[in-house]
Amino acid sequence: MAETIIDYVKNELRSFEEYPFHNVDSLVLSQFSYIHLGNLIAGPSAGIVKKPLTLQQLYRAECFSHYFADQIDAVKNRKLLAACAASPRFRDIGIAYYEQDFDEGAEKQFCGMTFFLNEDTAYLAFRGTDTTLIGWKEDFNMAFLTPVPSQEAARDYTLTVSKLVPGHLILGGHSKGGNLAVYAGMMSPAPLQERILSIYSHDGPGFRDNIFSSNEYRRISDRIHKTLPQSSLVGMLLEHQEDYEIIESTAVGIIQHNPYSWIVRDGEFVRLSALTSGADYLNRTLSEWLAGLPNEQREQFVDALYSIISTTGLTSLMELRDNWQTEFSLLIENVKNMDEETKQILRETVHSLIHMTVKNIPAQMKKEQRQHKKTERSKNRKRGILDESSAN
Repeated sequence: MAETIIDYVKNELRSFEEYPFHNVDSLVLSQFSYIHLGNLIAGPSAGIVKKPLTLQQLYRAECFSHYFADQIDAVKNRKLLAACAASPRFRDIGIAYYEQDFDEGAEKQFCGMTFFLNEDTAYLAFRGTDTTLIGWKEDFNMAFLTPVPSQEAARDYTLTVSKLVPGHLILGGHSKGGNLAVYAGMMSPAPLQERILSIYSHDGPGFRDNIFSSNEYRRISDRIHKTLPQSSLVGMLLEHQEDYEIIESTAVGIIQHNPYSWIVRDGEFVRLSALTSGADYLNRTLSEWLAGLPNEQREQFVDALYSIISTTGLTSLMELRDNWQTEFSLLIENVKNMDEETKQILRETVHSLIHMTVKNIPAQMKKEQRQHKKTERSKNRKRGILDESSAN
């Protein structure tokens, strides 16, 4: 049976001094950041925390209903908390400076928290997209807007916390949280950047192309570590020039975005050499499609989609999941009632995506044929070696 990050926390008993912090640890803390801790841990505005709560001390049954409210992975997040609370590697990690900001008007969903790995190193984790529609809307806004409010919040949070904690910093997050970590590190002033050891983006989306040509990005790029599941979609959105590692997953398609599907063996991620053929095709198609859309059309398309959903009265994906039959009917009705100009924007944008999808099919078929021939040649060589060995 494939091991997950929960198994890793249970089985890895060495301290960070014995086995240094690495990308699996980062994913553990990034996923931990989805737990709601606002009722226990104050934000950075409260000033220096002399004795932060430890992960072990957070294991409080009376807080569980708040910790795991409105989470798709509530059961597994609870198991992760239990594993961290018992683990000699994780249980004494202190946690402080919990800051959460949800602003529907500004289309902003942000949360950051700080983990104290030891006296000299702190890990700043940024929560990825939650189940709120506003959280997803902010993600889509990245296609035409930089910075979005959460990126600015991550930058400000990093600067504020850096004045409260000594020593080195590590930044990280999953999904949008990974993007926020990269942006925060990139936009930090040079003296602060010198304190940043690493930045981890776990299947986090990229940026608009101008970001990668900036001096701010170049100053920090060699410290960015990006991990993607083998069929990554979210982490390959927008432009991406970061080097990345591909991780084997037990899930299929977009579900691989879930960190609990990433396989760990012997304390390390199980790495693969390339994305799946289907993921490569889909990512190439989406990238070319977005590149062909002017900024104004991207914004109009995103706003139109959000309008269709928001006028149903939904505020979270949990509501859509629990009442999908009723809500789907409302969505169809909303499309019918849209003004003709908005309908035309949707038609043109979707048509361009279909056109790009069809256009890339021949190239994808040729690529798959080349891969098949390469695989067959490799099999034939192995058969030849085995036959020769048997003859001898």
